[in-house]
Amino acid sequence: MIRLNRLSHSFGPNWALKDVSLHIGKGEFIFLTGHSGAGKTTLMRLLYGALPLKRGQATVAGFDLHDMKRGQIPMLRRELGVVFQDFKILPNRSVYENVALALTVRSMPKSTVDKRVRAIIRALGLENKSYTKCRQLSGGEQQRVAIARAMVVNPKLILADEPTGNLDFELSLHLMEVFKQFNTHGTTVVMATHSREILRTVPDARIIHLEDGQLCDPPAHLLEECCPC
Repeated sequence: MIRLNRLSHSFGPNWALKDVSLHIGKGEFIFLTGHSGAGKTTLMRLLYGALPLKRGQATVAGFDLHDMKRGQIPMLRRELGVVFQDFKILPNRSVYENVALALTVRSMPKSTVDKRVRAIIRALGLENKSYTKCRQLSGGEQQRVAIARAMVVNPKLILADEPTGNLDFELSLHLMEVFKQFNTHGTTVVMATHSREILRTVPDARIIHLEDGQLCDPPAHLLEECCPC
């Protein structure tokens, strides 16, 4: 699903990623960990085509990012569900409209759109907010709208950058069950997180750890937190 070979990326003289090589297979659940500034968000942005590939090789969902033209980026994103840190929802549209947009741009029949939107909104506890404008929602509710929009397309790959950051613990646990359900049905999940509690929710997930833009072994305390025993 994802294959990186000696991937590096810089912002001016500062290297955010350094010589990263990685393979993530179809159906894996991956936690991406590391302190703030370690390179997690840069890696995510490269994977969904928001940043140009400057050095190294990367293949995501069958797309070669090195040779990809700008016009091909929407085609890549049709295969992905992306949960952004800053939500990127439309504040003056309702919850239903925001989630449905991900399907209507794919020219799906209205009946299919309605069925899938209502199902994912219900799964994320937003049913009573379906026709509320997103600018009237709390930060946690807006985060759930962003997650619903990413999941409603039944993507091959979900890239989630700190998806539980604005949610309370109980709601975070419920959300993780939704992610796990998608993963059980074959969706590859790559989730960046700082939370040790979230790591414990998927004890068999693989942890990929970044420090100063480089891959390294996860700290022992993270592995201990994931241990179900």
